[in-house]
Amino acid sequence: MIFNLFKKKDHLYYLNLARKALAAERYADARTDFQEALSRCPEQAGENGEIRDGLVQAGDGLGQLNLHEAERSLNAGDLAKAADHFALARDFSCQPQLKERAAQGLKKLERMSAEPAGKGAAAGGAAASAGKGAAAAGHGGSSCGSCATDHRVAEPDLPQENLSDEDRFALLVHPLPLGARYAALGEKFRRAYLLIHEGDDRQALPLLQQILLSCEDDIVIYEVALIMYRAGRVHECEELLNRSLKVNPTNSMSYLALVHLTAEHRRIPEAIGLLHRMMELDIIADQAQFMLGELHEIAGDKAAAFEAWSKALAFPSMAKSAAERLVPMLGEQGRVEEAKYLVKKYLKGCC
Repeated sequence: MIFNLFKKKDHLYYLNLARKALAAERYADARTDFQEALSRCPEQAGENGEIRDGLVQAGDGLGQLNLHEAERSLNAGDLAKAADHFALARDFSCQPQLKERAAQGLKKLERMSAEPAGKGAAAGGAAASAGKGAAAAGHGGSSCGSCATDHRVAEPDLPQENLSDEDRFALLVHPLPLGARYAALGEKFRRAYLLIHEGDDRQALPLLQQILLSCEDDIVIYEVALIMYRAGRVHECEELLNRSLKVNPTNSMSYLALVHLTAEHRRIPEAIGLLHRMMELDIIADQAQFMLGELHEIAGDKAAAFEAWSKALAFPSMAKSAAERLVPMLGEQGRVEEAKYLVKKYLKGCC
């Protein structure tokens, strides 16, 4: 959970995420973030080379992980899973020697599938079906490339130009915490929201203001607040977010926006107070508990951050992210066995 609600996510933002993921050997996350960085990076930018090198390192890291899993599955007799991992290792790796190892593994499975019945018909049948999956480069199951962590959800890979406004709007609001309410706000709001998504706040704002003339809706107020922020009218943004919460005291998005806003302007005690209120009201308490640790860390209070992240372990949705923060802190304190326990319990479940 990073305080970035209002910040532009340029190539440097994703590059920073990728660096951290690569250093932590979270290769799937690193590869995704390097790809995002590359898609946003100007050709003349100095970071271009680092991004491309990072993609190679992340790809090879994933390749090695999948080779290890493939060989382990092969030794265990799970030929279908071995084929999936060999195929992933071939697809992710950049080093020729890694690609060759993966290719040789797939050839070995093909030979096994062609063995006579007396040499293991059951195993041969499994390998044959595995070979089909490998040829299609199937990336399902528990393979290392499929266990994306934390906060990112891939957008649907659909031809946006062929979608109606209704379908585009539905795709955009579906992942939102209050997506069902967004979808019920009517045609005028839909037009405004699509304009916002296209970067046209100027035309969207009058539509939202017209809606507010007839009803006080917390979501509409929230969207106007974000427009005010993007226009540099931060004080008006804050007033609108508070207004949104008066209309609906449980609006999680308005709470989060206020936390981000106050934290961004170094009003840490206010932001901490908002998070405590969210937890008392059980408003996305899991995220609030984790963010509390971030705020204490920003304030320089490592002990309070440690306590907050320790409590965040109780929330399954935040446990892995909390463990990632706690492990280095435990290491600094010399509490190696506790750090190992957290790694084993929360950080080694990828494959």
